[in-house]
Amino acid sequence: MILTGNELLPKLGVFKKLIDVLPEFICLKNEEGEWLVANEFALQVCGVDRSSYKGLRAEELSCFLTPDTIRRCHETDQKAWETGRPIKIQEEVLQKDGSYIILELIKQATFDDEGNPLYLFVTGRDITQHKAKEEELSVALELLESVLKGTTDAILIVDTKENPIKVNHSFEKLFGWKEDDLISGRVDTDVIIPSEYKPESKSIMSLLAEGSTVPSFETQRVCKEGTKIDVSISFSAIRNMQGQVIGFCLIYRDITPQKKAERALRESEAKYRVIAEHSKDLIAVADSSGKLLYCSPSHEGLLGLTNGIDELNEVLFSRIHQDDWEFLRATFAKARSQKKPFTFEFRLKISSGDWVVMETNAVPVLNEWDEIESFVTIARDITATKETEELIRKSEKLSVLGELAAGVAHEIRNPLTSLIGFAQLLKESDEEMKDKYIGIMLTELKRINDIVGELMLVAKPQAVHFENSSLKDMLESVGRLLDTQAIIKNVQIQLNTFGDIPPVYCVENQLKQLFINLLKNSIESMDKGGLIRLTLIKAKGNVMVEIEDQGSGIPKDRLEKLGEPFYTTKEKGTGLGLMVCYKIVKEHFGQIQFESEEGKGTKVQVKLPIYPLSVV
Repeated sequence: MILTGNELLPKLGVFKKLIDVLPEFICLKNEEGEWLVANEFALQVCGVDRSSYKGLRAEELSCFLTPDTIRRCHETDQKAWETGRPIKIQEEVLQKDGSYIILELIKQATFDDEGNPLYLFVTGRDITQHKAKEEELSVALELLESVLKGTTDAILIVDTKENPIKVNHSFEKLFGWKEDDLISGRVDTDVIIPSEYKPESKSIMSLLAEGSTVPSFETQRVCKEGTKIDVSISFSAIRNMQGQVIGFCLIYRDITPQKKAERALRESEAKYRVIAEHSKDLIAVADSSGKLLYCSPSHEGLLGLTNGIDELNEVLFSRIHQDDWEFLRATFAKARSQKKPFTFEFRLKISSGDWVVMETNAVPVLNEWDEIESFVTIARDITATKETEELIRKSEKLSVLGELAAGVAHEIRNPLTSLIGFAQLLKESDEEMKDKYIGIMLTELKRINDIVGELMLVAKPQAVHFENSSLKDMLESVGRLLDTQAIIKNVQIQLNTFGDIPPVYCVENQLKQLFINLLKNSIESMDKGGLIRLTLIKAKGNVMVEIEDQGSGIPKDRLEKLGEPFYTTKEKGTGLGLMVCYKIVKEHFGQIQFESEEGKGTKVQVKLPIYPLSVV
C-alpha cells in the first residue's frame, strides 16, 4: 500500500524523535524545494533554526549555506526529480567557526501510482575526516611514487605470499626484468636469487612475517642475462592501520664496484705485505702520536729483537741517539702541520752496539676529514753512503785548502819579511826605537796568527753537531779567509746585512765550507776583477744569503746540470765542489738556486730554514 502525502507526513513525525539521535543527515523536501522534515544533525550542520524552517526553501532559511551551495542543491534536486534515480553528491558546507565540513548526500525522488511527485528524500553523512585521510593517502602515494622513481636503489614490494606488487625503474635497470613480467606471474621473484642463496632468502622472509627485524646484509643476486652482482639488501615490513603485516619492501643496492675495489685492495695489501715482509728496509706504520702499529721483520734482525711490535715500541726510541731527539721532534711537528711527505736522518744503535745513520722517508696518511691518521715510514741504513760523502767532502776541502795555500803563504811572507828586518834593526837601535819596532812586530805577528787561525778553523775535522749559529759571523770569517785570494784577483767582497738576522740551526763547519766553495767559484770567474756582493736577509721564517758576482757567467744549457758529480765549467775542475754544496744545503733542509747570464755574472741564492725549537 502506498501512502499519500497527507498520510505520510504524520507517519514521519512518529519517527522524528528516533532519527534525531542519528549522526546522519536526513531531510525531506517537496517538489518546490521546501523543507518539510529534518533531523537534528541536518539542522545543526546547515545552521537552520529548528522552530521556523518548515515550508521554507533553502534561500529563505536563516542558515550557513552560501548562495553557491544553495544553487548547486537546487541543480541536483532537479536532476533527482528528472531522472527518478538516486543522485550521489559531495558538498562543502560552511560552519559557524569558518571551517568547512564535507557531506556525502544521496537524493531520492518519490512518486505516487500515477507518477506524480511526492517527496525528495535527502540522506547523507559527514565524510570530512575520511576525505582528509584520502588526501593524506594520496599525498603519501604520490611521495612513494616519487621516491620509487627518483631513487637509484632497486625497490621490490611484495605481499605476505611474496607475490610482487610493485618494482621501480631502478630495479628493472639493475636486474633486467620488467614490472609486467613479475606482476603478471610470468616470472617468479625468485628468478633473481641464485640457487645457493634461496634457503637463506626463505629464512629471512619467514622471520619478517613473524614480525622479527632483519638487519641489512650483503649477498649476491643474478641479473636477467645470468650475471651475478654483489648487493646489499635492506628489509622492512609494511603494516596496515591495525598493525598487521600486509607486505614487505626490499631495497637492493649494487655494491659490485666496492666489492671489486675491496678484493683488489686485499690483493694489493697481500702483495705489499710480501714486499714489506722480505724487504731489508725498515718499513713501519705509526699513529699520529708515534706509536707503532706495524713494523716489518727487518726491524728484528737489525735491532736484535724477538718479541714483536710490543717490544719494539718499548725499545726503539731508546735506541735513537739523544742528540737527534730535538731535531726529530721538530721535524715531526712540522710534518703534522704541513701534512706532506718528508725525509729525515737520524742515528740508531743496532744489535751489535754500533751506531748507524738511517735515512727515513715518511708519508702522512690522511682520513676523510683531512686529519693525519698515521705515518708510513721506510728507513734505510746509509752509513756507508754517508762515509763516502764525507770522504768526498774532505777531498774537496783539501782541494780548497791547496788552492788557498799559495795566497796564505804570500800573505804570511810579507809580515815575516818585516819581522826579520825589524829583528836585525833591534840589535843596533836604542831603547826608544826598540819599543817602536816591537810594537810593529807584535802587530805583524797577530796578523799571521789570525790568518793561520782562519785556515785551521776550516781545515780541522769537526763532529756533525747541529746548533744555533750566526750566519753573519760565519760570512765575515769566510770573507777574511778568502780576502787574500780576492786581492790577488783584484776582487772586492762586500757584505750587506738587512734587519735583525736570527741564528740558524746548522752544522757551522759545513756551512762555512758551503760559502767558501761558492765564494771561491765567484772569485775565480772574475778574471778582470770587480765586486762580489754578499747580501743577508730574513724572509718568511728563513734566512736568505745571496752571492752576486760580476764574472763570466754560466751558459744557460749548463745551469740545469750544476751539482752533478764530475760536471764542471772549469778546465781543471772535478765538479765535486758544487755537489758538496747541494748536499750540505739538502742536509739543512734548505734550497739553493743559480741565476746566470754569460758575460754579466752569476747570482746564487741559498735559503736556510729557521727552526724555532723552543716553540715546536
